[in-house]
Amino acid sequence: MDDYQSAWDEVLRGSTLAWWEWDISSNTVRFNDLKARMLGFDPEYFRTGGYQAFTDRVHPDDHPGTMDAMRRVLEGKTRLYQTDYRIRTASGNYVWFMDRGIIVESGKDGKPLKIRGIVIDLGLESRRGADIDALLSVIYRSGSFAGGNYSFLTVCSVCGKVKSKETQWIDLSPELFHLIGEKVSHGICPSCLTQLYPDMAEQVLGSLSADGA
Repeated sequence: MDDYQSAWDEVLRGSTLAWWEWDISSNTVRFNDLKARMLGFDPEYFRTGGYQAFTDRVHPDDHPGTMDAMRRVLEGKTRLYQTDYRIRTASGNYVWFMDRGIIVESGKDGKPLKIRGIVIDLGLESRRGADIDALLSVIYRSGSFAGGNYSFLTVCSVCGKVKSKETQWIDLSPELFHLIGEKVSHGICPSCLTQLYPDMAEQVLGSLSADGA
């Protein structure tokens, strides 16, 4: 087992997010237990089923759109796999999932070899009060997801929060850092700036607002 695989095993074991990684050539899916348990299954249920073991449970009305989203990635039309769908749990009920992924390995011909992503139970996260829009903002601003100009994430060196928008900072788990795979630039969030440097915070924040205007 190589160092990359060992590192991923370590991350997946302690992850608080539902993660998946699809090896396209062998049609094998690696995932942490949470991805299966969110659906009410023992993880072993999906071990040998490949990508289709999960997609076969997608609601019939949402299945075409989900397949089209992945087809666009496989055809090189986008690096970002993004789709929301209803998926059937072990009890037979349907729940809404948000699925986001990126190409993490490509062949010499440019075709994707591995795609890695996260799944969020929209109903569960809504009940927890999670700021899903802010989380997606961080993911999308990442250069590897959006193919844009962003090459790093800005992290507060005091509290560890991540900048999702010009005026918004959120908590981001270490495993999501690993997933996004971006470089980190340390800064200081407005809250920590105000606490540590109250005499100069107003002037600094005012200057930043003016620059962004």
